[in-house]
Amino acid sequence: MKIVKRVLAYFSLTLLTIVLSLILVAELAENKVIQLTLRKINQGIDADITIGNIDFSLIKDFPDAIVELNNVGIYTQTDTLAEVKRMFVSVEMYPLINSEFNITEISVEGGLANYRIDSIGHSNFDVFLVADEVPSEDTTSSQLYLNLKHLELINLFCSYQDVTNDINACLHIDNALTSVYIDSETTKAELKGVLRANNCQYPSSNLHLMDETKLDIDILYLDDDITINDVYIESDGAQLKANGEIKNDSAIYMDLRVSSSLFDLRELQKYIPDSLLRACELRYVSGVASVQADIKGLYSDSVMPRIDAWMQFRDGEVGISDYPAVNDIQFSGKFSNGELMTNASSSLIVDTLAFKVGNSHAFTRASIRNLDNIHYSLSSNLHVDLEEVKYQLPDSLVNDMSGNIWLEAKTSGVLPQQYNDQFADYVLGRTMLKVKIDDVSVVMDSVLNLQQANGHLKYHNQQFALGDFEAQLPDYKLNIKNTGVKGSYKGSVNSLNTIGIDLSGFEIETDNSRLIGKASVANLEQPVYKIDANADVVLADFLAFAPDSLIENMDGNIKAWFLSEGSVHLDSVSDNVMQALFKRSNLIADFENVKLSMPDNILKLNDLDGQLLVSNDSIRLLNINGDLSGIAFRSDSTIVANFYEGFWLNQPDTIMVDANWQLGDIDYALFESLLVDDTVTSENVGESEPARYRFSAKGKITAKSFWYGNALLENLSTLYNVSDSLYIADQIKFDAFKGSANSSVRYELGEESAEVKFHTNIYNMDINQVLYDFDDFMEYSEEVYISHEQLSGRLNATTDGSVSFINDSIDMESIKMRGNYMLEDGRLKGYDIAVEMGELYNIDELADLHFKTIDTKMFVYKGAAYVPLTNIKSNALDISFFGMQQFDMDCEYYLRLYLKELLRRGKTNTIVKKQSKEKKAKDYDGGTKGMISIFPYYEIKNGISDMGTRGNKHKDRRTMRMRVKMQETGLKVSFNPNDFNYETGVK
Repeated sequence: MKIVKRVLAYFSLTLLTIVLSLILVAELAENKVIQLTLRKINQGIDADITIGNIDFSLIKDFPDAIVELNNVGIYTQTDTLAEVKRMFVSVEMYPLINSEFNITEISVEGGLANYRIDSIGHSNFDVFLVADEVPSEDTTSSQLYLNLKHLELINLFCSYQDVTNDINACLHIDNALTSVYIDSETTKAELKGVLRANNCQYPSSNLHLMDETKLDIDILYLDDDITINDVYIESDGAQLKANGEIKNDSAIYMDLRVSSSLFDLRELQKYIPDSLLRACELRYVSGVASVQADIKGLYSDSVMPRIDAWMQFRDGEVGISDYPAVNDIQFSGKFSNGELMTNASSSLIVDTLAFKVGNSHAFTRASIRNLDNIHYSLSSNLHVDLEEVKYQLPDSLVNDMSGNIWLEAKTSGVLPQQYNDQFADYVLGRTMLKVKIDDVSVVMDSVLNLQQANGHLKYHNQQFALGDFEAQLPDYKLNIKNTGVKGSYKGSVNSLNTIGIDLSGFEIETDNSRLIGKASVANLEQPVYKIDANADVVLADFLAFAPDSLIENMDGNIKAWFLSEGSVHLDSVSDNVMQALFKRSNLIADFENVKLSMPDNILKLNDLDGQLLVSNDSIRLLNINGDLSGIAFRSDSTIVANFYEGFWLNQPDTIMVDANWQLGDIDYALFESLLVDDTVTSENVGESEPARYRFSAKGKITAKSFWYGNALLENLSTLYNVSDSLYIADQIKFDAFKGSANSSVRYELGEESAEVKFHTNIYNMDINQVLYDFDDFMEYSEEVYISHEQLSGRLNATTDGSVSFINDSIDMESIKMRGNYMLEDGRLKGYDIAVEMGELYNIDELADLHFKTIDTKMFVYKGAAYVPLTNIKSNALDISFFGMQQFDMDCEYYLRLYLKELLRRGKTNTIVKKQSKEKKAKDYDGGTKGMISIFPYYEIKNGISDMGTRGNKHKDRRTMRMRVKMQETGLKVSFNPNDFNYETGVK
C-alpha cells in the first residue's frame, strides 16, 4: 500500500510538473507564437488586419496548441473585407517549436465578409493576390499534405455584390462543420451544415422576389467518391430532399434518390418575367408538383444508369386573359429506362392528365415506349359545355350555343423515323373515336339555327357510323329524327384521288318524310359516284327551304326512287349534275295530291297526281292530272327526249316532245296577269350563244272551255306538230258563238322570211254573238265600224289563205286568200252607209235590213281584196254588188238596185212574188225581168271618195267586172289549197 501511495504521489507530482511546465512554456512562447500567427495571417495580404485579443494555450487542446483570436478585422482604405468575433486555431505542438504552423482545427463564431466587384471589374478581395516578395521555393519534389480535422463555422454572414453585372446575394452560415484530409494517396472531405441565401438579385429576372433559400447538407467526399447522406433544399414554393452516392472509377457509378420534392407554382410564378407573362397573357398559375426519382447504375458515354422517376401535379389552375380559367389540373406519371437501361427499354407512362374548364373537363392517359423507335398509346375523354365555349367565339360568328359534347378517343402505334404523308393514314387506321352530342343548339346569324341536336358518331378502323341523330331547324320548321349513316373509307387522306367512301346505308327522317339508300364515291379529285336511294317526301316539311319569291305554300307527297352513277368534274359541277341526272340516272317519282302556290296566288297548283320518269336523256310524264289556278289538266303520256344533249349542251341534236294534254276550263285573264313587260335595253343583254339544237314536238291538246273576256270557246282540241322551222296545228276545233269552227295552220320559217298557210271552216256561227262577246272589237280599233246592235245572222264560211313575212313585216303583195261566206237570217240595223242611202233614196227600210241569205265569195290577191258578184235579198230591196278593196284604202264598189223598189220605198207584195218565182245563179247579173235597174258606184282613189250612178255597160263597171274575174283566175292558177299539207302525224 505504501508503494502504491508512493507511486501515485510521484505520478501526481510529475503530472503537475508537466502541466506547470506547459503553462510556463506557453507563457514564455506566447509572444513568439503570436508573432508567428500574425506573420502567417499578414503574409500576401495588402490590407490592414486588426486583432482585439490573442490567447495561446497548450492545455485546452492538448496535445495540440490552440490560438484564440477575438475581434479580428480586415480592412482596406474603403472597405471592410471581413470581421470575425471569435476564432480558434489549433496547430500541432512539435512543429510549432521549429516555427512551423500546421493547422489541425479552425472554429469561427460570429462574423461577416463583404465581397464586392466595382464598376470596372476589380474585386475588393484582390488584396489577397499581392505577390510574395520572397522567391518561391521549388516544391516539385515535395508532397501535398493537409489534415484539417475540424473546421466549424457558426453564425457567419457573407455579402456579394457585383456592380458591373448588377448581381447581389447574401449568404448566412448558421452552422457548418467540415474536415479535410489530403495526402499523396488519399483525399477526404466532409461537409455538414445549414446555409441560407436571401436578398438576391440577378439581371432580367425576378430573383429579388425570393425571400430565402435554405440548404441543409451532409456530404462526404473520399477519393473521387461522393456520398450524399442528406441534402435538403427549401425555398419560396419549392422543397427538395435527396441522398445517395456517386463513385468515380473507369465509369461513374450512381445510386441517387430524390426522396421527396414539392413545387408550388402559385409561389414560383413570381419568378416568371413580366414580359413573358404579358406575351402569354397569363394572369395566374397555381398548383403543386412533386417529383421522386431513383438513379442507380453505371454512367459513361455508352452506358446509362437505371432511372425511375415519378411525377405528380395536383390542384392546378391557369388563368389566361379573355379565356376561361383552367381548373383542377391533375397529372401523374412515371418515367423509366427499364432493366436494360437503354432508349429501347425506356418508357413514359402518363396515368392521369386531367383538367376542368367550368363545367367542361378532360381526362387523358398515355404512354411512350422505346425512345429509339417510339411506340405510343393514347386514351382520352373530353366533355365540352358549349354554353361556356360560346363566350370565347366572336359574336359575328355565333349568336348562341348550348348543349354538351362527349368525346372518347383511343389510338396507338409507332412513330416513324421520318414523318411523311402516310403517317396521317397510319394514325387514322389505328384510331377509335366516339362522339356524343346532347341537346346541342347553335345559332349563327343568317346561316344556321340548330336546336336540340342529339346523336352519336363512331369511327374505328376506317369505318364510321352516325346513329340516333335528331335535331330541329326552327327557321325551316323541320324536325330531323331517327337519322343515321354507316360507311367506310379507303385510300390516303393526303391523296384525294385514292380516297373512296362507301356509304353502306343512310337514313334521314323528318316528321313526315324519309330518305333511305346507299352511296359510294371514289377519287375525290375527279369523283366517281354511285347512289341508290328511295325517298318519301311530304313537301310541307320543306316549305321553308323554297325561295319566298317563288313559292308561298306547298304540300303533298312525292315518292321517288333514284339510281345514278357517273363522274363529276369539280370545275363544271352544274354541267355534271345535269349530265348525271339525264344521262346516267334513273328516276321514278310518284306525285300524290301535290299543291304549290306562288306569292299573291299568281299561280296555284292543286291536286297534282301522276308519275315522272327520267332515264337516258328522256323525261316521261305518265297519268298526270291536277289543277293549275283553276285549269284542270291531264296527260296520259308526255315524253321529252334529248333535252340534255340538245338544250343544255346546245348540241346539234333534236329535242323531241310527244305530249297529249286534256285541259279543263281556261280563262285568258290568268295568262294576262302573268304577262310582264320584258323589254330590256341592249346594255342589259349580253351576246348569247346561238342555238344549235333543233326541236320537234307533236301531240294533241284539248280543253273543255276557253274564256277570252266575254267570249266563250268550248270543246277545244287540236293536233300539233312543231319543229324549228315548221309549225303545224290541225283540226283546231271549238264550239263558240252558237256555232263551231275547224281550222288548220301551217307556219314555215326561213332564215329571213316566213309563210303562214291556213284553212278555216265556220259552221252556223252567230255573228251577233261574236260582236257582242268581243265588245264590237273595240280593243283592236279606235272606233266601232259595226256593232252587235247593227248586225246579226248565222255565218257559215270556208277560208283558205297564205301570208308571207319578210323579217318581221307582212309582205302585203304575197297575201293570197279565198273564201266562201254565207250569212243566213241576217239583219243590218242602223248601219251608217245603209241609213245614208235610205235617206238619199227615201227608203226607210234601209235603216233596218232583213235578209234571208247572203252568199258571197271573197279573195285576196296582189295586195287587194276582191268581192265577186254577190246578190243580196232583203226586206227593203234587192242589191247586187261586186268590187275591190286595196290595202292602201283605195276601193271600187259597183251595185245594182231596182228603181221600182226605190220609188215605192221598198218591196211590194207583187215584187216579192215575182222575185220568188225566179231561179237564177247566185252570180247572175241580169236583174229581175220587167224591173228597171239603176247602177250606183262608190270609189276612193288616192284618198278621194266619189259616188254616183253608172250604166250597166259603163266602161269602168265592165273593167272592174273583168278585173275581178281575171284576178280570180290568176289566184286559182297560183293558189291551190289542196296542195297544202296540214298532216301532223298524230292520231
